[in-house]
Amino acid sequence: MSNFPKQFISDSEKTIEWCEENIDAIIKQLEHNNAEGSISDYDKDIRNYRLYNGDLEYDDYSYVTEQYNMPSPATMANYPITRNKIDLLCNEDLSRPLDKSVFAVNLDAALRKEQFKVSLIANELLKNINADVESEFGMELEMDNKEFPIPDDIDQFMRYQYKEIIEESINDGLDYLSQRYQLKHMFREGMRDLLVTAKEFYKIYVKDGDPYVRRVDPRTFVFDKSIDSDYLDNAQWAGEERWLTVNEVIDEFRDQLDEDDVRELEDMRQTTSDNIDRWNGVFNWVEIDHSKTVKVRVISAEWKSIKALKFKISENKFNPEQPFKKAVGDKYKKRKGEKIETKCVDDIWEGTKIGGKILVNCRRRPNQIRSVDDAGSTSLSYVGVVYNHTTGKPTSLVDILRHVQMLYNIVMYHIELALARSGGKAVVYDVSQMPSNIGMDMQEVMYHLKNDGIIPINSRDEGGDTASFNQFQQIDFTLSQSVQQLINLKMMLEQTAGQISGVSPQREGAVEQYEYVGNVQRSVSQSSISTGSWFYTHNEVKKKVFNKLANLMKIAWAGGKKAAFVFGDAGYKMLNIMPDVSLNDYGIFIGDSGKDDALKQAVQQMSQAALQSGTISLLDALKVMKADTMTEAQVVLEQGIDAMKDQQAQAQQSAMQQQQAAAEAQAQQTQAETQLKQMDIEGRIKVAQINAEARVAAQEIASDAHRDIDDTREKNKLNLEKVKADFGSQQKEKDNEHALKMESKKSVQKK
Repeated sequence: MSNFPKQFISDSEKTIEWCEENIDAIIKQLEHNNAEGSISDYDKDIRNYRLYNGDLEYDDYSYVTEQYNMPSPATMANYPITRNKIDLLCNEDLSRPLDKSVFAVNLDAALRKEQFKVSLIANELLKNINADVESEFGMELEMDNKEFPIPDDIDQFMRYQYKEIIEESINDGLDYLSQRYQLKHMFREGMRDLLVTAKEFYKIYVKDGDPYVRRVDPRTFVFDKSIDSDYLDNAQWAGEERWLTVNEVIDEFRDQLDEDDVRELEDMRQTTSDNIDRWNGVFNWVEIDHSKTVKVRVISAEWKSIKALKFKISENKFNPEQPFKKAVGDKYKKRKGEKIETKCVDDIWEGTKIGGKILVNCRRRPNQIRSVDDAGSTSLSYVGVVYNHTTGKPTSLVDILRHVQMLYNIVMYHIELALARSGGKAVVYDVSQMPSNIGMDMQEVMYHLKNDGIIPINSRDEGGDTASFNQFQQIDFTLSQSVQQLINLKMMLEQTAGQISGVSPQREGAVEQYEYVGNVQRSVSQSSISTGSWFYTHNEVKKKVFNKLANLMKIAWAGGKKAAFVFGDAGYKMLNIMPDVSLNDYGIFIGDSGKDDALKQAVQQMSQAALQSGTISLLDALKVMKADTMTEAQVVLEQGIDAMKDQQAQAQQSAMQQQQAAAEAQAQQTQAETQLKQMDIEGRIKVAQINAEARVAAQEIASDAHRDIDDTREKNKLNLEKVKADFGSQQKEKDNEHALKMESKKSVQKK
């Protein structure tokens, strides 16, 4: 920063003029973008993007197309083998999920998590002891997290599932910002910048009360890069150039523009090609684009300054080892018994110059992110990377493929040239052989040649001398073998481009019929490994963007934030940021999407095998297939396997219980049958005894009955005889009475 003004000065000395001096120092870096300390290579970046967009630099091909000062029958064109490979990698990045996790990384947060883990372990031990105590003494021990269910695997729970509420809130905030600013699309554009220019940059700041992010054009961005890292983390200054319409300038900087500034911008709006010089000097500030729209150059600059903080230290009578410490102003004069301590901290300043005349935002940058554990350091609002910066110049994929792309265009040019020159077969005809003496011209000769297959000739010239007979020759103007050689060369260049870039034809979908599936998979896998460094670098930049957004939330949303937003197929998602968001520092973990994608496919295949073997359920297999990230798939698979093991254990236990119950039932049945058999035998014996006793009793009864019968018979006989005797007596009396009546009747008749 040798061209910059002094930074270690008081706040009162950091005036508007001082800010403008810093801005102008960065503008000089833009004017001389190849100067020492700058990595910007504007011309090369422009050429790379022209090649990507198919805009040829015809001067590069003049040695092929401009020969003998004659026009060529073919046209030099661009055949985008380079763009196809870049677009494929960009679309792959677009299709990969943003697998991000938020962690509170300051010391207090780490201690809270460790204490919670210890409490879970303690309660796990107490749970086992509690069962013994309750069974032995009828008492129940007090547990710290009795209301919280203790997970089966505490380490797995803490690694994959446990999140503090504030971490979940920050993650929701990142989802909200991702949807609001379409970060996936923005990151795709950033990936394209990385592959075309080897540079990728973003600016993160507070806009309208919310964290805001936008992509920065690498072609018009300069910064002071640290030699220790390819990333912008330790950059001391940065400058960005943009071309905006007058309306865009007014809309973006409306809060900083006064009436004179707006009037100046309106004068710029009236710029024409005739008076444009009034605005432009060595460095152009106003231009008119192809649509006749006036554009104004806007240069925004940031730089690290130094701020000296003064603290007065006074005696603490109650605790001499811990004196009182209080921040004071620059002009504070120490009193008797006091000490003054000075500490230097990073202090970011910013400023913007519009149209070369208007200055806005010349100030200490608001909303500077500082760590809870290290409040003295901060960084610029820009994040990004310069890839492969080992030689002082970044090397992109376009740089690697440029020469191959040029050769490919030349080969295609020669193929087109051969097509333009192609035709049928031609006959070399000596006009002295024209049969003019029979009145035939060339048209008639061609007619007889085509229809009759005869070529009439005149072997004598006009003087009557015999002309030498011309043996007609044939020339072949059809496509020659050289075209096939050109096609072979074209295919060789395509293969070379795939080898150099790491993007194989198989990865692009060009699979030959004779190729085996396994060979294609290995080729695609090897191709992914070759391009892994690009995705790794890009993911690191994503991580830094999310990290700065997360930590900017604690400033922008210090008072809390509530919102509802659409989030995927889950419908609406609620954002509820609590005011205590500022108490933590936040770190972002982003998985290796390429590696995770390959592992995810492997996990999905294993889940199918696990489903077939009964290791997981159908529902868990579907969850693995729908998982967006490797972590999610892994958690689902692990939980599914554990759940299935529990089910299998329960099933085995139930089966054992059923077997035991069946055995007990069988034993009981056998015992019952034995008892029944015993009872049957005993019953039979009893019945036999009863029958025997019954027969004896019957016999006795029969004997008694016979005796009774005999007695009865004797009694009946006696009774009968008595009855007969009585009946005979009665009959005799009746006979006597009847005889008396008859005698009496006879007596009466006689009378």
